[in-house]
This record gives sequence, C-alpha cells and structure tokens, in this order.
Amino acid sequence: MKKALLRPIFVALSLAVIGSVLLAACAPATNTGSGGSGGGSGGQVTIEYWDWWVTQGPTIDKEIKLFEQAHPNIKIKKTTQVVDKYPELLQLAMKSGNAPDVFLIPEKPKFIDQVKQGWLMPLNKWATKDWQAQFPPASFAEGDNVIDGKIYSAPYEGPAPWLQLYINTKLFKEAGLVDDKGEVKAPRTWDDVREDARIITKAGNGKFYGYGFGNKQKFILPWQLWMTQNSGAPDAGSGFDTREGKYTWGSNPVFADWIKFFMGMKEDGSIIPNAMSMDDEMARAGFADGKFAMLVGGVWNVSGWAKTNPNFKDYMIVQLPYEGPTQKSYFYRVPGGHGWAISGQSKHPEEAWLWFDWLNSKDAATRWVQAGQGLRVYPDVNKLEYAPTPQFAQYMKLATDDVKLAPAPSLKHPEMAEVKEQQTLPNIQNVLEGIYTGQIKDYKEALKDLESRQNAELQSAIKDAQDRGVKVDPSWWIVRDWNLTKDYAQ
Repeated sequence: MKKALLRPIFVALSLAVIGSVLLAACAPATNTGSGGSGGGSGGQVTIEYWDWWVTQGPTIDKEIKLFEQAHPNIKIKKTTQVVDKYPELLQLAMKSGNAPDVFLIPEKPKFIDQVKQGWLMPLNKWATKDWQAQFPPASFAEGDNVIDGKIYSAPYEGPAPWLQLYINTKLFKEAGLVDDKGEVKAPRTWDDVREDARIITKAGNGKFYGYGFGNKQKFILPWQLWMTQNSGAPDAGSGFDTREGKYTWGSNPVFADWIKFFMGMKEDGSIIPNAMSMDDEMARAGFADGKFAMLVGGVWNVSGWAKTNPNFKDYMIVQLPYEGPTQKSYFYRVPGGHGWAISGQSKHPEEAWLWFDWLNSKDAATRWVQAGQGLRVYPDVNKLEYAPTPQFAQYMKLATDDVKLAPAPSLKHPEMAEVKEQQTLPNIQNVLEGIYTGQIKDYKEALKDLESRQNAELQSAIKDAQDRGVKVDPSWWIVRDWNLTKDYAQ
C-alpha cells in the first residue's frame, strides 16, 4: 500500500508479456550520447522509465510527448511492467546494473531498505526548500520519504479512498431499484448490498448478477474485504490495529461479520459464477457489458473504460458500504508519501531529475486530474470543474468526506523500519480463497490462526531487531488515543 494513503493502485497487465518484460529487465539501458538538456554536452540522452500502470498509460504517454517537446535532447523510453512481478523485475534490474533511471517505487522491499541498498538517489541537490514549498504541508516527513535528512521521493496522490463501489445504473434500473424520481438508490450498508444483489440477480434470470469480481490474479478477494474499512477496521488491508499494537483478524469481529455477509451473497447466488476464474480486467469489462451490477475497484476503472468501453456511461461511484447503521471508521492518510524515484545507478541524473520534476509538477498534476486519473497532492488542482465526467466528480467528492489523518508512529520512531516482519502463509488472500471455495469451513478459527501467526511474527521480528542492537520498544506500535472517526493530531 502507498504509505500516504494505506494503498497501492494495482492494475495488471496480461501475464503473457512476462517473457518480454524479463528480457527488457536484463537488457542494457539505451543511452545515445551523454549530457543533453539540463547542463550536459548537448547530445541526446535516453531516460529509461518504468511503471506498472495500464489504464494510466495514455496519460503518461501524453506527458512524455510534452516533455520531449520541451526537452528535445531527452528521450523517455517507457516500460510498463506486470504489476505483480514489478518488485521482482526491478530487483533483477538493480542487481544486473540495468536499473531504469526513473521509476515508480514498489511496495517491497521496504522503502528504507531500498534506500540502504542504493536503489534510490538522494534528491536534495535539486529538491531545495523552494522546490519543496510548492507542495502542501507535511508532504515531506523524516522516516517516510526522507531518510536521515535526505529526500528520496515526493507524494503525488491526493487524499482519497483508494477503493470505491461502482454501480451499474442500467441494471439497477432494470431491477427497479430506484426512488420516486426514477433515480438509482445506491446501497449504503452491507445489508443494502446483499438485498440489492439478490433482487438484481433474480431480475437477471441468469443473464446478469448482482455482484462480481475477478480473482484470477490472486489479489482481488482482499479488495472485497476493504468494506470493513468503513466499518471499524483501522486498516482493512493488513488487519493491524494501531490502537492495540497488534493484528486483530480474529479479535475484531468486523472481519468475521464481513465474511458472513459476503458468503451470504454467494449462498444467495448473487455473485457471478466465474468470479474466481476472471482477472480484474475481465471483471471490469464484464461490469461495463452488463454482466453484473456492483464492482469494488479504484478510479483507474474510469480511465480503463474510457479506453476499452468509451460509450459506457451507465454507472455511478459511491463510497464502500459499511456494516451499518452508521459509519465507524474511514480511509486514512499519514504525512509524507511516495511516488517516483531516481535510480541510484542513473548515469544521467540531471536529465532524470528534469523528468522526475516534470511528473511531480503542478501542471502535470492538473492534466492528471483533467484526464480523470485520480487526485493529486496539490489541493488547488483537485477542482470539480476539472472532472471530465459526472462519475469522476462523484469520486472527487469522496476525497472530502471519506479520508481522515491517521497516527504515524514510525515517523516518530524511524527505528521501527528496522523490524523485518516476514510474510506468514497462508495469508489473508489464501484464507479468503479457502473460505470462498469451501476448503475452509471454520472461518472464525482461520482468522484467529492468521492473527496469532502474524502477531508471533511481529514479536519475533522486534526481538530480532533488538538482538541486532536496534533500540526498539514494542510500545511504539500502540496509539491508544486514536479515535477512528476524527483526524489524529500528530
């Protein structure tokens, strides 16, 4: 997850391209000459740029075109990698000495480990106080994008829930789920979702269903679980509760309650039958084609449909439903934030900085919002009048209503980054798969087991850090005065 918003945006490419991606990762960088715009000798320079974005790709392509027009001596060579292979491919490129000059920072390994391994170049030479001043307060934070006083990245995303519920309004209307004015009545609670899904599925009579997703890539089922984020879960992605300083998969009843609700939809026959064999792109297309009426996803859906289903307008965006009757928690953000970085291996740091600076500029941010790709860190570019569609305007409004500031103990205690938790298997994706397919019968016990294993791993990792001479205190993980309904005063 992006640290600034507890999320990462994941949009996958077909795994069929992995072979060509591996070759690209191992191939030497293409550099035609040295210097170039920005203080070099005037010859052309090629900057290798990596990301994992698919639906955002056309917008980045436009930025490349504009940048190259402004800097004719610099060429940007973009490679869009497979999202679930991206960390592995970047690590391979780093080890082989063929790292891209500028790249999106992956979630793994930890940011501080990437810094220690020399993956990221310090930016202080260019990121002066004046440059930093263009960003909102708290955009740069020691322990996050600043390590030992050195800046390595900058936030690009604005505060907004990274997942939303998408409603196929045509199917809702066909099922009669409208008010007296004929407007769609969007579900607000889990009970609403289950009842609406049942009614829509009945109306579809096998032609369409109430709810759908695509889990073929093995990371989508936890997206559905994010409905707990507005229902009393401080972090639906990790199951960690900062108020207690531990994982609470089994002890926080909201997770078991959600499984009961979700499996209830499956028992009703309201979930599209091939959900486990579709990937996310197939599910997104199926939603646009009217195969099912409710989809959990991110704002990348909007730009994705603009590309694959340009005539699809029969949808609306609402916040993730909560357990009810009232919202108990929110999506959260913390100071700092990561976006792009310049490789520590870059042979053309001056030119790489120009591209990095361009991507983070307010002008590029404005075009990003106008293209419907999401919100940016600059509040003054997130204007409703910039929304390219009514649906994107609905998404923008969620940013105001559904995001709070969370405590960030790791910023006060950077030593926490030295605690190296290892993944415990089966993880939440594996557990949810087992529950959904019927291989796990006692889901409450499975959640307790996951909680126990992850808490044991955390304690083991803390002890390991202490044994290595790192002065860490387990109490740092606990912030008891955090009220989930209010912004936390750092």
